[in-house]
Amino acid sequence: MRPSTRNAILLFFLTLIASLFFIRLPADGYPGEVTSFPEVNDTLTATIVAAPVATLTPAYSDLWNALLEATPFAYTTPLPAAVESRIDGLYSKIDQSPPQWWRCYRCADYRPAGGMWRLMFDHGVMRIFYTVTGWRTVASYTVSDDRLYIYNDPFCLDTGEYIWDLEGGQLHLEEVNDGCAFDLRAENLTKQTWSACPAAGDASVADTPPACEEIVLAPFEIEIPSDLTVNVYGGDSRFFDTPPDVPVIANAADREPPDGIQISYHPDAIPYGLHRVLWWNGNWIEASTALPFNAIGVQFYGEAQIGWARVLFDGVEVWRGDTAALSEKLGRHGGYIEITGFEPGPHVIRAESLDFDYRPVTVAGFGFTHGDGVEVEQP
Repeated sequence: MRPSTRNAILLFFLTLIASLFFIRLPADGYPGEVTSFPEVNDTLTATIVAAPVATLTPAYSDLWNALLEATPFAYTTPLPAAVESRIDGLYSKIDQSPPQWWRCYRCADYRPAGGMWRLMFDHGVMRIFYTVTGWRTVASYTVSDDRLYIYNDPFCLDTGEYIWDLEGGQLHLEEVNDGCAFDLRAENLTKQTWSACPAAGDASVADTPPACEEIVLAPFEIEIPSDLTVNVYGGDSRFFDTPPDVPVIANAADREPPDGIQISYHPDAIPYGLHRVLWWNGNWIEASTALPFNAIGVQFYGEAQIGWARVLFDGVEVWRGDTAALSEKLGRHGGYIEITGFEPGPHVIRAESLDFDYRPVTVAGFGFTHGDGVEVEQP
């Protein structure tokens, strides 16, 4: 390699490394960056007797409300007049493809991913929001006949042009020209139709499309069989003071379970290293054994966007809740649900994702203990 070429390469990498030390992020984060997460329960262990929950108010609703207050900046084009157009309204879609269950510090903007999306056109301001991770942005738009123009997007300088059509409560967008975010904006907006959300107080719409409203749960109570005890522990059971005697990973395709223990799951449950991600049709995983264990548990563990699940023991529901709210440490969320008190014999523990929040649930594995169960010292 010629010295001049080698020096140029060296200078490039030195400049790149130096830039990492001087880049400063805005105090309130980038428009698409999640800067707050659901509050978590700091209690490391608790015996569950009942689980009354009336409403679900995740931090993502706060992000949406904040987005409603945001307005575009005139990066390349003056802001349009704040006038209502025929496309104005709130729209939603449910993407059935795999969601984003992992963490990345700079994911591709507008990348289509499974879960709930919201799209709003409001007097020249376009807002789009992905409820799974909290990714969001705001831009300007104008409408001329059947043409929609999108610009002043903080993620790109391209002006996107689309043909739009609203019929039967469904918004259809067809790309004419839009290279924003390596064509991902066009791919996202045109991948499927968007369902129009009814106006507030409109009683003429029988079924409101998902993602149009905040999720509301009816109060529920779980009746646990009297011979069972269900304990909920925050954190990763592998690092408890007394961990499970036999930890078994969820992804049996990566590593077979020990003799006498069987792991099964829906074929559509997503493999992720040693884990299985429950999503859409692939919404269950279970472990069974007839070995003489005294305690059996399931480990939920993933990123802040993991959602609601329930646990069944021998076909009876013994727990349900928001897996992300069990605990948080170093950005990792989840906990361990353990059952004790059962008689010797064949038993099955099963985890199912609850589909109402359209968020993935990451199952790391199961635990089997001969003694009284896992132990965690109180702080």
